Amino acid sequence: MLAIQLKISDLAAVAGYTRFQLHGLLNDVFPEPACGGKKTRSQRTYSPQDLLVVTVACELERRYGVKRSVLASVNVPLRQALTGPRKASREARLVVTFTPPTATYLVPEVPVTEGLVLALGPLFARVDEYLGVAESSRDGGQAVLALSPAIVTNRRGRSSQAR
Repeated sequence: MLAIQLKISDLAAVAGYTRFQLHGLLNDVFPEPACGGKKTRSQRTYSPQDLLVVTVACELERRYGVKRSVLASVNVPLRQALTGPRKASREARLVVTFTPPTATYLVPEVPVTEGLVLALGPLFARVDEYLGVAESSRDGGQAVLALSPAIVTNRRGRSSQAR
């Protein structure tokens, strides 16, 4: 099975940033060794996990006004909190504190004690829709894969005319 490889334009499309804005964010918040992207020829490729982490970082910067230098201090905890295994939930939240720098993935049953709280459901939906693993609200596609229903029977020994 081939791994999904995304480009900077994919990250920009989901995050709502231009490629140039995203290059700046990646340079400031996720320096080379911690960036997560892998070099192939002259382009860098990213995993779906990188897409989620970068989307969350962009949301923290755009919506809450968190400066890039502050985001850089939580880049490792942010990546760890958004990397599995965890209980999947569309109502999950991310709680970020900057002194000390932490990021905690919380399910709805867990109370928040302190920190900046970010609802992850809309971000999960945006990333899943872009990757094609969630139902699109516009076209009413199937939830996981765009496969038509079919009944499969034992076809061994059948001729091509019987199909």
